[in-house]
Amino acid sequence: MLSASFLEFIKTENLFDSNEHLLLAISGGLDSVVLAHLLSQNNFHFSMAHMNFQLRGEDSNKDEEFVRELGKQLDVEIYVKRVEIDKDSGSTQIQARNLRYNWFDELMDKHSFDKLLTAHHANDLLETALLNLSRGTGIKGIRSILPLQNRISRPLLFAEKSEIKQFAQDESIKWREDISNASDHYTRNKIRHHIMPQLLELNPNLLTGFQQTALRLRATESAWKEKLEEIIEKYFQYKGLDIEIDKSILEKAYVVVYFSELLADYGFNLSHLQSFDFNRVGAQLFSSTYVLTVDREKILLSKLNDDNHSKFFPKKMEMEESKVATPFGSLKIEYINKEELSFTDNQNVAFIDFESLKKPFEIDLWNEGDKIQPIGMKGKKKISDILIDQKVPLPQKKRIMVLKSGGEIVWLIGYKFSGLFKVKKDTNKILRIEYYEGS
Repeated sequence: MLSASFLEFIKTENLFDSNEHLLLAISGGLDSVVLAHLLSQNNFHFSMAHMNFQLRGEDSNKDEEFVRELGKQLDVEIYVKRVEIDKDSGSTQIQARNLRYNWFDELMDKHSFDKLLTAHHANDLLETALLNLSRGTGIKGIRSILPLQNRISRPLLFAEKSEIKQFAQDESIKWREDISNASDHYTRNKIRHHIMPQLLELNPNLLTGFQQTALRLRATESAWKEKLEEIIEKYFQYKGLDIEIDKSILEKAYVVVYFSELLADYGFNLSHLQSFDFNRVGAQLFSSTYVLTVDREKILLSKLNDDNHSKFFPKKMEMEESKVATPFGSLKIEYINKEELSFTDNQNVAFIDFESLKKPFEIDLWNEGDKIQPIGMKGKKKISDILIDQKVPLPQKKRIMVLKSGGEIVWLIGYKFSGLFKVKKDTNKILRIEYYEGS
């Protein structure tokens, strides 16, 4: 019965086929050993990988011996690696997981395996959902483990632990017991030993029911992702290193929930966003690496300034250079003749009378008190006033650069060009400079 359901689940979820080269993560415990037998009985082409963490002394070594013998019994290749966990360097479980999966990735790439198989089952599916729920989570956390995720396949996710154990007993399959599974030291074990039995007592069909719930949640997650993509398309604009968000998004219901998903990678979570006033112009919310700033018509997401940027500026340039990289973008420099001259409204392009330039020729961040004489003006104007007129948000102001010649500002890059360096009728040599933000 389990074998037939196993094959049906593989087909339904399109997990792998008989032509693929599979790598099974084998611990020696009940679940992975049963999976090894099911793969062998159904003639799948697989190898096994076992990592010995040496955490339980001789017991760990006996696990290793057991899986080596299992490999011989099933006539499959087995890879074994011994590692040591640093018990003073954080969570043992996290270290073990990282070591194990990094090694699996190496094996898969080196030996061209198509899929990595793990022996997660229906009980793990619900336990993981409960664990995530206890910590606070969203759709992804409650829907729990996926049958197929990238190269990782979980072909026993349909089966309950009791079914797996019954199959092992019926087939006279031996396995190793991990004594640490009996301990309540880990939160997952507390859920497994104390909460799950009570829930199953309330509803003996809970595991089957939750598998259906998880399937619905997978469909819900897909619809949710489509909705988030629509929001990005409609309200988000990527401007170099910044993201500008149209403030009309604030009219939508559950906007903070949308933000919590879309801005999670930038260090913002739901509780941070719930306490923030998105309607107060000038309000700022900081994560460790980013800042959200409320402007008049938009919300700006910007990366916090790196202290190393100050080490870059001022940057002296040679007039013969063809490209100059900055922390915020790059400048492309070329010489053209008058016939190639073509003025546009693009503020990221400047045409300079080469003969008017003096050394040092350099790029720098603007400073308070800096002034420029824009084309068409007789006198100079403060850069700070120009940026106010242009309604430039504060985070962007901190990254605006100027091009200088002999200490005089030639170009407020991306905004204003100085009339003192403009191309004139008698100009023979023209310098064309284009700024590419974020490149």
